[in-house]
Amino acid sequence: MTSSAERSGLIMLAMAAVLSVVGVVLLWPDMSADRAPTARPPAASPAPSRTADTPEPPADPSPAPTTAAPSASPSASASREGDALAGTVSDDALQRSLQLTRQANVPPTLERRLVDLGGKVLLADVTGKGRKAYPDYFKGESATDRWRDCRIRAGVAERYDNRSDAVLVHLVWAGTSPEGERDDRRPTAVLLVRDVKGTWGPEPLPVEEN
Repeated sequence: MTSSAERSGLIMLAMAAVLSVVGVVLLWPDMSADRAPTARPPAASPAPSRTADTPEPPADPSPAPTTAAPSASPSASASREGDALAGTVSDDALQRSLQLTRQANVPPTLERRLVDLGGKVLLADVTGKGRKAYPDYFKGESATDRWRDCRIRAGVAERYDNRSDAVLVHLVWAGTSPEGERDDRRPTAVLLVRDVKGTWGPEPLPVEEN
């Protein structure tokens, strides 16, 4: 009896051990899932992804072209086709050119005064302003074509027809025409005559002089 009971107990222990092993095998996937996997460093750093807004660099960029140095501007006194007043010139260049073309037969102090007077007469003529200062010359007539933004650029004076009481003032002036066109080199001559009182004033030029 005793041996039969012992055998039965051994058999029960063996079956319990087998069941324990089977249970461990069945539960192994769940137990391994609870453990976090060991992190491994990447074999190489991945290349950054390129977005659609990032332009693709050229494979062989060509060097930027060099800007050529600007050419030197022409001299202010440069002439064109033999005309000393042609081209873009400064007021000083115009003045020098006028001085080369006239006879220096008027005293410098008197010449400066007459050039200033001739310039005022010219501006009154082309702009219509200041005509009342010369009533005998303009005779109350208004300007036919009014110019704007006018100024005298250069002027010289010389005796007219070898007379000591008459001077021809040569002027170069700039202005904007009634049509809106800018002209920076318009030549004009104004005749000034001295009366018996010694006062200089404008007079119309003879037809052949116009």
